[in-house]
Amino acid sequence: MKTRILSAVVGIPIAVGIMILGSFYGIAVDIGFAIVASMCVFEGLSANKLDKKLTISVPCLAFCFIFCLFYSYSYVVPILTFVYVTALFLSMIFNHEHVVFPDLSYAFIITLMCTLGLWTVVYIFDHSSNIVGIFYAVTALATPWLADAAAYFGGSLLGKHKLCPKISPKKTVEGAVSGVIAGALLSLLIGVIFEKFFFRTGEVVDYFALGLFGLLGSIISIVGDLSFSLIKRSIGVKDYGSLIPGHGGMLDRFDSVIFSSPVMMIIVMFMPIVSGRLG
Repeated sequence: MKTRILSAVVGIPIAVGIMILGSFYGIAVDIGFAIVASMCVFEGLSANKLDKKLTISVPCLAFCFIFCLFYSYSYVVPILTFVYVTALFLSMIFNHEHVVFPDLSYAFIITLMCTLGLWTVVYIFDHSSNIVGIFYAVTALATPWLADAAAYFGGSLLGKHKLCPKISPKKTVEGAVSGVIAGALLSLLIGVIFEKFFFRTGEVVDYFALGLFGLLGSIISIVGDLSFSLIKRSIGVKDYGSLIPGHGGMLDRFDSVIFSSPVMMIIVMFMPIVSGRLG
């Protein structure tokens, strides 16, 4: 439990770093998330021993990094996707004795999941004013992390019924419910903190929309956690890496964010969580 508590606080420096970088230079946030997404892709490939197959790993990492930074140029996405897919199939054609289609399928899915999941945070940040973008980024990160921590402690104290014992034996229904409730409440708390201490030019938080994200984001974060756990089980690894004590690698820490942050993007598109003169 001690290592889990210590490693859980890794999210706090990241969130603070986003606020600091975003305040001075917005592109730093884009670069930061591009790096994090690329690290997640690399760990996902490494877990299935594909990192050393450079004709697979290099196109995957290049696609992830370039997409996160240059997605806003309308011609980049289709061209980049075409080049990426073509490079993967060329890898299989010229190395068919060592590279098989399941390798490509795994690499393609892992890359898309990590890239598109974390890119949504970049998108929301880029399409909002400075402080509002920072709020969205911090909330997108903190909500699933706090929900995960609450689920762990809730399950430890109250857990009696297994959630998905064949995928993640330690997860319980009681823990999941605790995480969802805590995620919804804590997302509201983040809104209160920003509205009171950081919003200075008329920004107003829609707490219904924020609570909706906290609720739905916490639920879908469990789906993300279980999905990546199932992938680990299918390839026979315990963690995607060992970067963070008690939590494994970067991908082990961002698996829930990859699924929950698109929920925030969808909600913000239809009912902006922050409105006002800069909302």
